[in-house]
Amino acid sequence: MAVSPGSPTPMFPLGMALLPGEILPLQIFEPRYREMLAECLRSDNPSFGVVLIERGRELGGGDERHSVATDANIVEHHIKDDGRALLRCVGTDRVRVLEWLPDDPYPRAIVEDFPDEAITTVGDSESLEAQYTEVAASIRSLFELVRTAGRSDAVFDDTVYGDVDRSFGWAGQLPLGQADRYAILAAPSPLERIAVLSEAVESVSAAIQFQLMD
Repeated sequence: MAVSPGSPTPMFPLGMALLPGEILPLQIFEPRYREMLAECLRSDNPSFGVVLIERGRELGGGDERHSVATDANIVEHHIKDDGRALLRCVGTDRVRVLEWLPDDPYPRAIVEDFPDEAITTVGDSESLEAQYTEVAASIRSLFELVRTAGRSDAVFDDTVYGDVDRSFGWAGQLPLGQADRYAILAAPSPLERIAVLSEAVESVSAAIQFQLMD
């Protein structure tokens, strides 16, 4: 969804970085977010920004937040009798926070769209495809390690990315820490993103190999 700079966007700080294309189940119970949800649902295409907390906690406010966020479209919602809401959201476009507004009545920010930098040369396009192929092979090897470590159900699906960059779809299947997930989210171009993902896969593979040595 295109964002108009200058118009406040409702924001939901979380302890996770939401990636484009990723499904996000949420339970809303804090009064401020219940108010935010009510406002969002007045729209024909209800959504809000999900941003990773840099320091602090999800509950109560007072947290510090990163500057790149993901627009989360609400695809299903159910309001329970006690006022709690169960949501099913999907990450769509990236946005960049230009200014945080007071958390009154809920977190809001002035944001702008954060699209990928365009690939302008044939060489870069060929390099990107080569890196996709190489990283996909590394992820398959990582999943073999995961199965060796006891997760017999672990299967890598290299087709799960839909309309978003395949690096996002692949990263969402991996046991990555939030710092790596955010670095992938915030990478300005597909070439830089696949490079970040490659390094993350190497780190996770090394950690699992170390565990298997015990």
